[in-house]
Amino acid sequence: MKSNRISFFGILLLLAGLVVVDIAQAQIFVSQAKANKLEDSPGFYYALPRHMIQVDLIVQKTQRIKGPYSEYAARILGVDQYITQDETVYSIVDAVITTETEPDPDSWFFVEFDERGSKDARSLVFELHKNGTILAVEDSPMERDIRQERIEKTLVNAEADQHFHYYAERSIYQRIDTIVRKITIDTTVIRRNVLQSAWVDRNPEQKARAAADFIQKIREDRFNLLIGFQEVNYGQGIMYMDQQLRELEQEYLSLFLGAEVSSLSEHSLYFYPSAETKGIQNIGKFSESAGLVAESMKGDNIQLIVDPLGVTGGLAEQHKNNGKSRLANGIYYRVPDAATLSLMYKGKILASERAYISQFGFIGVLPVSKTRMIFDANSGMVTTIKRE
Repeated sequence: MKSNRISFFGILLLLAGLVVVDIAQAQIFVSQAKANKLEDSPGFYYALPRHMIQVDLIVQKTQRIKGPYSEYAARILGVDQYITQDETVYSIVDAVITTETEPDPDSWFFVEFDERGSKDARSLVFELHKNGTILAVEDSPMERDIRQERIEKTLVNAEADQHFHYYAERSIYQRIDTIVRKITIDTTVIRRNVLQSAWVDRNPEQKARAAADFIQKIREDRFNLLIGFQEVNYGQGIMYMDQQLRELEQEYLSLFLGAEVSSLSEHSLYFYPSAETKGIQNIGKFSESAGLVAESMKGDNIQLIVDPLGVTGGLAEQHKNNGKSRLANGIYYRVPDAATLSLMYKGKILASERAYISQFGFIGVLPVSKTRMIFDANSGMVTTIKRE
């Protein structure tokens, strides 16, 4: 009985010695970095990536400007469709959903070097992105393409110009009055007409009638041009002259009907999903009278519908505690999951994309001993593993 007890304790001591030897041969220890803890051991920090959802909105601003002669449009031109008051209207004409990668503030880790390891064990090369996310653990660094896909957008706007080109006309006109003078000599009456010229201010209605008369003249000139009244072969020049007369007519019509000026602008909204994010999320507000507005202002919600696809199955639940404990001879990495992202405004889907979101997956563990590994810069997923 006594010999069995001695044998049992001997086995325990042997196992303890094996554990001590294993730890003594460790190359690195990885633990979660904490903001309130200052690491004094030799090592470095690295981060796992997370995805930020960026929504780019193309907003059209339309200014409807009342014409200076709009009150005479119905009476002089006989039209009833014209702008009666100045107003500005905003509308969303397009939307683009993209994802951007950045370090996850909740997934920073400290890699502590074990100085007791052998020389061969200390030959590991860790490669990091300039933002701190890990790219590779290998024995020799490699150049790799870590660029992210970007969508180039070009907005074309007309140059700023006056709204009414022919409004600044002469506001005075020359009035000639006839003055009749009677001269009586005895029984003879002599009538003498005297012409008196004066410059008088035009009232708005007179200006409107002058503009309407010019519109009529333009239409007559176009008609004479098209029927060949001048009996001159202008060749291709007739198309240019007709186009110029059309534009001139529209400019004068805008004095009565008003002008509409549109411009495009780009605005970006940002959303950071968590591991539990799903369903409808309010990411901004939009008003047709003011454009993008603050949350406290009146407007309709811009909503992002997040539908996680769960392509990793039930693995996330099994690995939910990964990253919280101290890890020997291993490295933490991301296993992303996919989701469908849809942008909705006033019940209408403006854009829809399928993307991988790192936060929706889980944190995995890989050994670093005699293992070469390369990670994707965007998702954090391991892309290459080589065991010696």
